Amino acid sequence: MLRLFRRRPVARAVAWLTLLALLPVHLSCQSFYRTRGKEISTSSLTALASSKVFILHQGNLTWQLISPRLNGDMLEGVKGELYPTLAQYDNAPLDGKSKRYKMVDSKVVLNLVHVYISDYQLHDSQQVSIPISSIQRIDLVEKDTNKTTASYLLGGTAITVGVLAVIAIIIALTKSSCPFVYASDGQGYHFVGEAYGGAIFAPLERDDYMPLPQLRPQDGEYRLKLTNELKERQYTDVAELWVVDHAPGTQVLLDQRGGVHTLGQLQAPTRARTASGADCAAQLQAADHNVFLFNEELPAATANGVTLAFAKPAQAASPARLVLRAQNSLWLDYLYGEFAKKFGASYAQWAEHEKQVPAAKLNQWLQAQSMPLSVYVETARGWQLVEHIPLVGSLAARDLVVPIDLSQVAGSEVRIKVETGFMFWELDYAALDTSPEQLTSLEKYAPLSALDEKSTDQRAALAAADGQPLRQLHQGTEVSLVYPAKPAITGTQRTAFFHARGYYEHIREYQGVPNLPELYSFRKPGRLVEFSKEKYRETTHELQLTAMRP
Repeated sequence: MLRLFRRRPVARAVAWLTLLALLPVHLSCQSFYRTRGKEISTSSLTALASSKVFILHQGNLTWQLISPRLNGDMLEGVKGELYPTLAQYDNAPLDGKSKRYKMVDSKVVLNLVHVYISDYQLHDSQQVSIPISSIQRIDLVEKDTNKTTASYLLGGTAITVGVLAVIAIIIALTKSSCPFVYASDGQGYHFVGEAYGGAIFAPLERDDYMPLPQLRPQDGEYRLKLTNELKERQYTDVAELWVVDHAPGTQVLLDQRGGVHTLGQLQAPTRARTASGADCAAQLQAADHNVFLFNEELPAATANGVTLAFAKPAQAASPARLVLRAQNSLWLDYLYGEFAKKFGASYAQWAEHEKQVPAAKLNQWLQAQSMPLSVYVETARGWQLVEHIPLVGSLAARDLVVPIDLSQVAGSEVRIKVETGFMFWELDYAALDTSPEQLTSLEKYAPLSALDEKSTDQRAALAAADGQPLRQLHQGTEVSLVYPAKPAITGTQRTAFFHARGYYEHIREYQGVPNLPELYSFRKPGRLVEFSKEKYRETTHELQLTAMRP
């Protein structure tokens, strides 16, 4: 049955039938929120105190901490009563549940953080001091995007949401992707993300460094899984666990070359403007799923972008570190599928030819079509390209770090531009760290065992980049990876990353003759951007016509 539903005509029919069934249900749109546990550390408290409203919970008592600030190992502020709007949202949803909120209260609700404490000290004028050691839990309020989007679709009020919902259904049934990575937290495996995204031909084989925030040791071991769950062939040449021991209260990320970077004083952008001048700073202040979609209707093949402005301290370290939380859109998955369909029955022949094309030429085409997330910095000589960030997949957001050379940046402000094609990426968060890098210790581990679905040990295939990869050639294949979990260096905390190197190939069985005139048009730089806008308008028009039918 699943094989039947994965056929694209059937998937499209299911998508539209589902939409038709939902459109007549005229419910008012509802928004939902939930909470997400936040690390208890000086860095997270400092960041939250500068931008969030604190609701304190001690047993059955609930109150607001006004003007929160961190003073050494103490969270300080003024104890106050909850004002009326806050009082409606003083009980945070627990156990993964969601609660409704009024749209007029969105700026209040989505700005809350719930702090659960065991003790505090009360001083004069209601001044309080809370030892960090007495903080039991921190819950950050965020929008429940899935549930809210479902409500919007049922209400039939947002064409854009409807378009994306239709595409999401199609992609869910027909999606191709890169290998799925799962990490064990000691209780079970959790999906983390997709490895070496966009490396769809052998010449595009590349290294990928995926953060593993969910990973926890179990019986002295770290455990991961690498799976093939889609219609593709996957070739993984390296599967290492990298662990970084670093100072408590700092965050660590790896850049796309495997360089280690510490983050201790992240600052939000002072301004964030789209190409048309719209202000989107609020969307990028926190990783809250309130994403910037790169969806402005700009002329022709113009890439979409956002320009970020950050304060540049007098003693700013160089390179600074730009941090982005981003992922590819489901729309890009759909779009590439529509492009590939134009090869018809000749798709396999074209794919075979692409295996012989040099990587530089393939990457040049990807960049000319604005598929990567491109980062620029403004210098005295104008905008300078810093990095092309390769695709990371559409099923999970990724924390990314890009070193920014400030030696050619004059003045007290750093301006950074992030660009991509129309609706190719989703950007959830942006920040810059200009503090000095801290000392770290990096260890790299090959797997202790790597058992595939047939219990065959694949360690030799995954231990080194030797051109003899693990081959996962059909759906349902997986490899279970085990790594040593040695104790962290005394006085440090540990962050883990999955280093994978590989590529994958789509399996397609299209029919018909290739549409050569349209395929030739994609030789032009920016054609995929134009194609994206055309398909979006076409899908929007179909959705509007569907909504108007009795």
